Amino acid sequence: MIGLIVGLPAAYSIAKYRQDKLASVVLLSRMIPGLSLLVPWFIFFRMLNLTDTYLAIILAHLIVTLPLTIWVMISFFESIPPELEDAALIDGCSLYGIFYRIALPLVKPGIVVVSILSFIFSWNIFIFAVILSGPRTRILPVAVYNIMNYEEIIWGQLAAAAVVVTLPVLILTCLIGKHLVTGLSLGAVKG
Repeated sequence: MIGLIVGLPAAYSIAKYRQDKLASVVLLSRMIPGLSLLVPWFIFFRMLNLTDTYLAIILAHLIVTLPLTIWVMISFFESIPPELEDAALIDGCSLYGIFYRIALPLVKPGIVVVSILSFIFSWNIFIFAVILSGPRTRILPVAVYNIMNYEEIIWGQLAAAAVVVTLPVLILTCLIGKHLVTGLSLGAVKG
């Protein structure tokens, strides 16, 4: 949700004002493996006494999903005809009004796609949660990992935990699958 609040206006700005260099920076940040940034993040969060807090986990998830949100949404915002924005300006709409009343409703399929992809990416960054969380901030994938121990693996509990971890992504994708396919096909074609 925070990624959408920050990423949608950023993507709209990049698309509207043709900020190609900024778009390249976003793409570059998306290409850098997040795992290579884990040690600097841990040192940074430790200096700020943020380890074992939800804020550290939220920021780590945001750093991973924000470039994805911006990069995917740029193509959706670029597909909006500039004539619609010009007509709204003539009718007295502000730039913020154009964004909220014109642009966002037109890119709803893209918002759905980005929401699902961000949720899946965020759900799958297990290593960040293991390193940055602690006993007070254990999230579900880390709790599943803690079911295993060195003496034995209790396969029944592990299988049940795997189903519980997989179920939210599966349900979300099934419920919004139609919008996912529509959104991916709309964002891929420009013109």
